Amino acid sequence: IVYMGSNFLHRSMKQGKKWEIISSDLTNGKVEGNVPFGTITSISESKFQFGLLVVGTDDGNVQLTKNSGVNWIKISDKLPQKLWVSRVRFSNFNKERIYVTMNGYRQDDFQSYVFVSDDLGQNWRSISTGLQQAVNVILEDAENENILYVGTDNGLYISIDKGENWADFSEGIPNVAVHDLVIQKKAKDLLVATHGRSLYK
Repeated sequence: IVYMGSNFLHRSMKQGKKWEIISSDLTNGKVEGNVPFGTITSISESKFQFGLLVVGTDDGNVQLTKNSGVNWIKISDKLPQKLWVSRVRFSNFNKERIYVTMNGYRQDDFQSYVFVSDDLGQNWRSISTGLQQAVNVILEDAENENILYVGTDNGLYISIDKGENWADFSEGIPNVAVHDLVIQKKAKDLLVATHGRSLYK
């Protein structure tokens, strides 16, 4: 199964050879300007349930479906509005836990926006204390739910207490934006993708 985002969520059950739309427009509609708005920026499916999906958009929406797109619920009304949703991710350990990172640097807002919900987005809690840059990505550790990683516009950070405190984790990485993080399942290596300055392990 493959998912792809435009302003709609697309799904392929045939490795991309055939696609179907499984949502209405999940954005607020296109906004004209130098940076395109009205696009899904991040998609996550729960490992606990097929069809339990959450998506984020570049105009601040976070939307959830529990039934493969038959019904959608907007779960971002209690989050800051009109920011770029840089990442949405379901937890590996708790079916109802969702992580969201947002950034507003396109509006000259360089605050850190990192949130977690333990009830599928009904309520949100900020876990950004101690971070001081725009945040691009969050990743929960594959084996320890207390460990979180975030990639910011100025390096990599780690928390060993579910985001209550953060520490710089960038030794050996240049002072550069981190845009993606993944843990290689077999080797259990953390892979760090930076903006124009290569990959790190």
